[in-house]
Amino acid sequence: MLAALQLGDSFFPSGMFTQSHGLEQFVARGLRDAAELAELLHCYLLDQAAYSDALAARWAVRAMVAADLDLLQTIDQRLTAFKLAPEARAASLRCGRQMLHLGALLSGKEELKHYADRGVGTRDLGNQAVALALLAWSAGLDEEAAVAVELHGFATSLVSAAVRLGICDHIGAQRLIWQARPVIAAAGAVGRELHWRDIGGFAPIIEQMQCRHAYAETHMFVS
Repeated sequence: MLAALQLGDSFFPSGMFTQSHGLEQFVARGLRDAAELAELLHCYLLDQAAYSDALAARWAVRAMVAADLDLLQTIDQRLTAFKLAPEARAASLRCGRQMLHLGALLSGKEELKHYADRGVGTRDLGNQAVALALLAWSAGLDEEAAVAVELHGFATSLVSAAVRLGICDHIGAQRLIWQARPVIAAAGAVGRELHWRDIGGFAPIIEQMQCRHAYAETHMFVS
């Protein structure tokens, strides 16, 4: 429980606070209030995260339980391949590699260091969701806990970006996250019967906004 709280805390230096996940472009194109944000958050969770980062996190824990680093690498590479927006892909790898480095220091687990070393010089290893799953596994958390932490962390990151973009205040942000709990649970449950080969998702409007972010004249976030 304590490990899950630490990994899911926005104070944990994963770098997620630097991302808007494309939300900045939704705001630039007219998203204005908490009701619209809530609907968009649910789409992110159920249409994108459930089939990508959450599913990858689930299978990453399974790979570690099986002591199969080759499978872990395959899962990681597939997740990278389905992150179509270059900024989102780069941000995920940057955050993930930072988490792996920190996780190796915190846990002392050689597996984390070995996997971090595999990613050196590559452009497709070390995604944030996979790194978080490794940290969760090293702390003794099961796949359900890892998925919950991943999805809650994503929701917190997105809503935190919304606060900084002026869409809602801090009280409204907490209300959104509180009300999103059933959606987070539903998104996590999606992957229970899916294979790692099902990693993907279909959220074309979200992906379009994530791709457009790089071409904005000004922006506050890295993605």
